[in-house]
Amino acid sequence: MSIDADRLAHQVKLAYDFIDALHRQALGLIKDVETQVGAAAEALECLQPGGSYRFTINPTSNSLATPQPVVANYYAAFFRHFPAHQRRTSRTTPVDEHTPPIVFVMVVLREHGMDHPEVRFGVITSMARAAGRQDNNWPSNVEQTPLHVAYAALTGGPPWAGRGVQERDYRDSSLSFHLTGAGVRLADLPDSEAVAREVVVPLLTMYRQASSLPGNFAQVAAAE
Repeated sequence: MSIDADRLAHQVKLAYDFIDALHRQALGLIKDVETQVGAAAEALECLQPGGSYRFTINPTSNSLATPQPVVANYYAAFFRHFPAHQRRTSRTTPVDEHTPPIVFVMVVLREHGMDHPEVRFGVITSMARAAGRQDNNWPSNVEQTPLHVAYAALTGGPPWAGRGVQERDYRDSSLSFHLTGAGVRLADLPDSEAVAREVVVPLLTMYRQASSLPGNFAQVAAAE
């Protein structure tokens, strides 16, 4: 049986066009959140893993034995507040007793057991390297962790949307932290106003509650 070449070409184009539009929608949402949290008094800025301004996706594999196609199951980005002097100098965030709250936004498009694409967001606090490791130098800074954190701690388990605010402690052989987060279906975020209402406002509330900065932080940040 022969293959209809024109029909195949049309199906391939439709598939690629759809995936491209879906990925751009996911990244556009993250950029929208970035703009809004950056304009807030907290002035949160995107972390730069590897020294570059970028997002994180699920691990992929080029192995023919165990291929993982380069199709994003999720996109994630991480943010923090940088004091004014640090915005001009060092952009790294050491993992130590002074590690500030880290904000995350993650658009999950596909995951086992999840019926609807969703946006997960929240705050990570108390990040620490695992005790007792032979090599206890990793991670030396938070910018080294986004791929690990997104894959190991923010995926799997039941969907987040519709479950309210969740809190839990995460620990593995490399690091530990406390996570506060929530989720909303991607379909419930049709525009920037919905993103502000359903994601940014509750996210900033979580950040303010988790932050070790003074209660009048809004005025302090605005004055920097």
